[in-house]
Amino acid sequence: MSKLDGAIVYVELERAETGRVEIYSREATKGEALRMFGSASNDRRAIEDDLASRVAAEVKGDLLCAGYFFVEGGKDAHEDVAFPIVHAVAAISEHFGVDAETLERALEPANVAALSAARDAELASFLNDHPEMLAGAEAIREKHGNVQAALAAELAIELQGEVMH
Repeated sequence: MSKLDGAIVYVELERAETGRVEIYSREATKGEALRMFGSASNDRRAIEDDLASRVAAEVKGDLLCAGYFFVEGGKDAHEDVAFPIVHAVAAISEHFGVDAETLERALEPANVAALSAARDAELASFLNDHPEMLAGAEAIREKHGNVQAALAAELAIELQGEVMH
């Protein structure tokens, strides 16, 4: 596979309290990645890609997100689809061709902890090497409250149509 036709297919565990951590990735062609994503995104077990559905799913438990990444015409191309953990291993195995046993092993608490620690160490090292990245952190913290309020307002609007009184 040439670098021009290459894609990365990945699986990430998403937890409300710790964010996302990659548990699996492999190379694929762009065509394979798009086919796998298309099949998975049409699966009835997948979570709808709207804020209310994502929040509701996260409240119920962890998610596995599977997707692809590649560069097309100098721009990043990236999409993923989320599944509730109860259906995720079977769905991702089916659509992305990842061995179910491989996913189950990756999801063992010790493995998730090790992957999370490695992710955190990489981020800390990057920030240590690039202190300018932290220069705007205070401004970001100040705006965080505004973002949270906007998300809450968006969620309230989405839920208005779903709640019948």
